[in-house]
Amino acid sequence: MAFVKKSYEEIRDDILEQITKGIVNEEHVYEPNRTKYALANTPVKGIVRVEGVVDGVSYTFSQGVEYRLTEDMLDWMAGGNRPDERTAFYVNYVFGVTSSISDINPGSVVRTIVEAVSREVEFLYEQLNQVYLAGFIDTAAGSALDLVVSILGVDRKPAEHATGKVTFGRSMDPAEVQVDREAHQYDGKTIYEMTDVPVKSVARVEGVSEGNSCAFEQGVDFAVLDRGIEWLADGKKPDSNSMFRVDYVAYEQIGIPAETRVSTYSRRPEEVKNYVTTEERTLEKTESGAWEADVSVRAAVAGRPGNVYAGAISVMPQPPMGVEYVINREDILNGTDEETDADLKERARRALEVAGKATLVSLEAGVRGIEGVDSILVEDMPEGVSGVVKIIVDGGETKEIQRVIDDVRAAGIRVEFLRPRPVHIDVSLTVVLHRGAAPSKVQRNVEADVRSYLSSLEIGEAVIFSRIVGAAVSVEGVQKIAEMAVKAYRREGEESIKGIEENIEITSEERAVARAVNVLIKTSEERKPE
Repeated sequence: MAFVKKSYEEIRDDILEQITKGIVNEEHVYEPNRTKYALANTPVKGIVRVEGVVDGVSYTFSQGVEYRLTEDMLDWMAGGNRPDERTAFYVNYVFGVTSSISDINPGSVVRTIVEAVSREVEFLYEQLNQVYLAGFIDTAAGSALDLVVSILGVDRKPAEHATGKVTFGRSMDPAEVQVDREAHQYDGKTIYEMTDVPVKSVARVEGVSEGNSCAFEQGVDFAVLDRGIEWLADGKKPDSNSMFRVDYVAYEQIGIPAETRVSTYSRRPEEVKNYVTTEERTLEKTESGAWEADVSVRAAVAGRPGNVYAGAISVMPQPPMGVEYVINREDILNGTDEETDADLKERARRALEVAGKATLVSLEAGVRGIEGVDSILVEDMPEGVSGVVKIIVDGGETKEIQRVIDDVRAAGIRVEFLRPRPVHIDVSLTVVLHRGAAPSKVQRNVEADVRSYLSSLEIGEAVIFSRIVGAAVSVEGVQKIAEMAVKAYRREGEESIKGIEENIEITSEERAVARAVNVLIKTSEERKPE
């Protein structure tokens, strides 16, 4: 029998009736074809209430319709409802001499004591009800849900730290270091790396060639590299196993230590987002002439609060010596919150479906339950070929996906596993603001909402023009969209697919990916030139 929670009023009334009328909650088990049940306490003066279960639901039976009192026995009447077979039913009845306690009005001593006890019993019932509900996937929550789904081998996904790259740099050359007569042994190699790098220039290389001391000539005998010198094929070379010495000028190395802290900027300290570097790197000269290093960083706080858009990280609380700036040139949006109860329940249900095996539903459920899988599309009989299933998956480890496919697929079914081809989406739009709206805030929010819509698209979902318009117009402060253009690029260098006021169709083997979202702000007072 399922647990049934009792209310405060039911508990209070039961206790008061027990005290004043001698009623007991006597348990009996209903047996098929048996109509009479002897009551334990006699003489019975009357039956007050009979409760049980009918068709799996708690039920209170009616005296004179479904039962009657016959010679100190409960007698089930023909034609009425009866308890489910072999379930317990409870009889409350009056027996013997009525109690001398009769004052149970509000404020009396008996009622005050009973009400106090009933409140505590009600609290106990509530605790028991929570324990009961915690045993089912649909009603469990929090740590109780974790325990329930663990039976299926499912664990709650923890919050993940956002990770990405930031660029440290400086615009001017570092200080120079003069190195004299650095010795190297010639052993036939072509390239020899100097101790101090990067090398700016080489002043002199001396050694022994064909038994004679000589100074080697740059451009004829050797060439200067960023990290050392290279012996030229047609030039003179030192004798084998002889020493040669190099005078050169190197740039001072500027390192970025691991655990270097960087952050976003905000006038409100509670809004600042902190990151730390997870590797050591050294600044190197770029083609533009700047000295930079791309360094991996990790958000200090796990979850989506650590996500930032490109350009947000710009502060170095304690700058490394010689570093002038830091910037994140790409979005860092891969931080995820701890899996919610709803999502965990959905994965647990999929785990139950997988147990059935050999169905498209179980195949999709099994792959979708893999950590990191973001989107999935399953096609039965692609191109009309029976016995073939195509599954396109974005995210997740390839080996793990293939293992699950092999475990779940039915015998004789061939499953083709593919990754979706990205279709890069560029959006340009001009928004007209209401008076008083903050342009920079509206611009950020419009870009964020448009990106959010594009990132929510699953494999094979078209880019809907009206949905982009709706995302932009829903931002507070936006009056209307003056102009908008959407372009899609299926391959690098390929001509774009224009989508001005048209949807961008995406095939079942593709997925739309947001690339550039450019938002131009126009105030409502602006007028087009005559």
